Amino acid sequence: MSASARTAPARSALDLAAITAALRAHPKVAQWQVTQSRSTRCERYLTFLVIESDREAAATRWQVWLALAARDSAAGSQQGEASFTVGAGDDAATVSERLDTAVTAAASAANPAFQLPAPGERGVAVQPTSPAALADAAIIQDPTVAVDRLCRSYTDAVGACPWVRPSTLEVFVTRSERRLVNHRGLDLSDRRSRVFVEFVLLHRPDGGEEVEFYDKCEGSSLDDLRLAERVAHAARCARDGAIATPSPTGAMPVVIADDYVAELLGYYAHHADAAVHARKINAFVLGQPVLTRRAGDPLALASDPAVPSLGAYQFDDHGYAPTRQELVVDDRLIGVCGSARWMRFLGNEPAGDRGTLAAKPGSTPLQDLLSGDVLEVVRFSEFHPRSDTGAFSGEIRLAYRHHADGTRTAVKGGSVTGVITQALADARFSRETVTIGSYHGPRAVRFASLTVAG
Repeated sequence: MSASARTAPARSALDLAAITAALRAHPKVAQWQVTQSRSTRCERYLTFLVIESDREAAATRWQVWLALAARDSAAGSQQGEASFTVGAGDDAATVSERLDTAVTAAASAANPAFQLPAPGERGVAVQPTSPAALADAAIIQDPTVAVDRLCRSYTDAVGACPWVRPSTLEVFVTRSERRLVNHRGLDLSDRRSRVFVEFVLLHRPDGGEEVEFYDKCEGSSLDDLRLAERVAHAARCARDGAIATPSPTGAMPVVIADDYVAELLGYYAHHADAAVHARKINAFVLGQPVLTRRAGDPLALASDPAVPSLGAYQFDDHGYAPTRQELVVDDRLIGVCGSARWMRFLGNEPAGDRGTLAAKPGSTPLQDLLSGDVLEVVRFSEFHPRSDTGAFSGEIRLAYRHHADGTRTAVKGGSVTGVITQALADARFSRETVTIGSYHGPRAVRFASLTVAG
């Protein structure tokens, strides 16, 4: 047989054991951690309720972190670190090549020394007795059935709103398995779920051109999406947006809800992050107020990985157990949270990375927040809260101007601007709560006065 006719030797399948063996054998690697992720994602794309694409994709990857031996320097104990990723299509030769490259890169890096945890150390997680406790059982059992359920819910919800017709629908449902191992013997695993939906509705007003309304939602479970509710809401927005008049101008009470509340309160979560404080770019100081309260409800925020959301976990990225950590109480920053590295840098014991951002709700029903003369912003075309200053602005795609007599008028155009630390000084939160992304807390907030430019 000629050389050209010979078949190339088959590559051996890569697995976790082969990767950890390579790390153990490398003479310069002092610490290592490998996170194995196996996922199955089901995707469906519909146009006018007709399935255009239906596929399932499985993936396996390994995220590798390594560190060289710590060394003393004028800046304190430091170590070189690097990371790389390999997938199921790679082989042992790829691991060896990327490992050597990572070691070379780590030799020129200088990071504060950090020791990975070992089983039994303070704050370190133990293997969960129910690895899928925070996942959606329906998704874990069969992602395809979960996709079918979402499509039926969407179809029924659209059918209940005859003034709109469906344009497109995309559904992504993922179940994943995670395993974390390190050189000190830590070995943890869990299962997670994630679902994402986006859709477009069409509405043609009498004698007018057809308009569209786009929405998207994401969560860790099917129930978190509230898909039927969101479709009904989007249908009303499509209808009312077609007859909306220009937004008013001036300083006035404003109510925002759902995703926008989560984004705004994320400003405080950012400035309660240990890494932000370690780098000295924090806007607030521990023990000091985060705003000057004039009226309204006091702000209370915590990191709580046990509250189901996309931010929930049974062990964090380094293997630490979930712990509720109070961040803001009565408008005062009382704690920070973050990865073990930065918590230790600040002289704190690791208590798990940030989980679900849990905000304390108010005592006022949402309907009461909408009473009187107030602008309820339903949808922004663009919304840009700044993590450094807390300033925010949003272009109004649809809002309702509520009047003292109980009526309301649909408006659109213009913008809403403010600074979160000033706006919250006399704000009131709704009694109703919602889970969106990695946030769980009041569904809406009423600001006493924001600038509206129509």
